[in-house]
This record gives sequence, C-alpha cells and structure tokens, in this order.
Amino acid sequence: MEFDRQLADLLGEFARTLGTDFPIQSILDHLVARIVSVLPIGAAGITLVSPGAGTGHVSASDSSASRFAQLQTEVGEGPGVAARLTGKVIVVCDLRTDDRFPSFAARAVSGGLISVFAFPLRRGDSQLGALELYRNVAGPLDAGAMIAAQTLADVAAAYLINARPVPTAARSQLAVARQPSRS
Repeated sequence: MEFDRQLADLLGEFARTLGTDFPIQSILDHLVARIVSVLPIGAAGITLVSPGAGTGHVSASDSSASRFAQLQTEVGEGPGVAARLTGKVIVVCDLRTDDRFPSFAARAVSGGLISVFAFPLRRGDSQLGALELYRNVAGPLDAGAMIAAQTLADVAAAYLINARPVPTAARSQLAVARQPSRS
C-alpha cells in the first residue's frame, strides 16, 4: 500500500508540471531522483536519442547512473541501447550470467552494477530514448515495479513531447540577465 501511495504522489507531481514552464533538465533530474526513492533500485538515468547526433545522456540520479549510461554509449551496447533501438523493455537480472551485452557487462560489473532494467521512452512508433534503472543486487523487479517503471518512462516521454522550449528571445534575455554587471 505504501508503494502505491508513493507512486501516486510521484505521478501527481509530474502531472502538475506538464502545464508549467519548468526547465526540462530540472524536471528530468527530479524525476530520476524520485524514481530511486519509490522503486527498489539504487540509481536511475534517462538517455535520449538525438536525430543525427546519436545518443545523449540527459539525466542521472547520481554519478554511478551517469557512469553506466556513458559506458553504454562508449561500448555501443547495453540494456539502455537495446531499449532505445527496439522500443522494448530490456531486463537483465544478473549481468554476471547474461550474455547479451558482454562488453558492457564486463565493465559494469567491475563498477559494482549487477542488474539493469531499461524502459523505452516512446513517441508513437519511434523512440525518444530510455529510462534505465540500476541495482547492485541480482534479481527481477516485481510485476508492480515493472508496470510502475514503464508508466514513469511514459510520463517522461509525455513531458519531453509536450514541454515548451524557452523561446529564443527569452533565452537571450536570460543570458543577458546572467552576465555580470560592468559598472
């Protein structure tokens, strides 16, 4: 019951931000931090696919999530890469025994990672990226956590699709306002 309450609170938080002008980076940073507080994982990250630019790490709950996302990009394989390419949920309950991502697994395990769960961020038939969940223990997530994780990935995708970018004129004004005074 506590899990359901925490998840409902998290979803409510993000539903309220859809109509606001919160910066995308702040929302995604907050989302991954909250995901770690709700799901039985140690770290989380969101990696986006940029047309023509490949993949780009966007948000991480901590330095280990950032390191594991970057590692997948470096070696060109891993659960997050597979979720971004296929649009399917990728579950690796134990990197020490799973043989699908050998280059990633060898380096990730030496860095303390044992299991990874990657959920696609979808826009229709295309992928925006992936929500990646990391744990230092082996084993699956329960069915409720898996459903919650895909729902949270869908929330992140909806936010990215519907977020209002700051207009160019406003960005220029913000840049000027941040410059130190020359008096």
